[in-house]
Amino acid sequence: MYNVIICGNDYSMAKTIFKQIKNLKNSMPEANIEVVFNRSAVKTLLKGNEYIPTVKELIQSGIKINACRNTLKEMKLSEEEVDTGAGIGMVNAAVEEIVRKQADGYFYLQL
Repeated sequence: MYNVIICGNDYSMAKTIFKQIKNLKNSMPEANIEVVFNRSAVKTLLKGNEYIPTVKELIQSGIKINACRNTLKEMKLSEEEVDTGAGIGMVNAAVEEIVRKQADGYFYLQL
């Protein structure tokens, strides 16, 4: 089985990021996939965002989706604004999560 950590960081590329995540899941359904959103892409995880239905679909398919706390602080957003009710998790720092996952043998994709 493959383990993959994906970083999405550009809101203007959100549609493409989600398409690529879906493509990976469809091509490799057995893969363990985790995604961390930081920089402007963290906005895709906010309550009421147009991408929340897509995020929910990905989570229901077994993909872990996380928001970066450092980014939220930098953007002056509260954790309460993230749609955690949809199943979105939180990590302290996207870079830390990526390094830890790579140390555990995960493949890294920057989308």
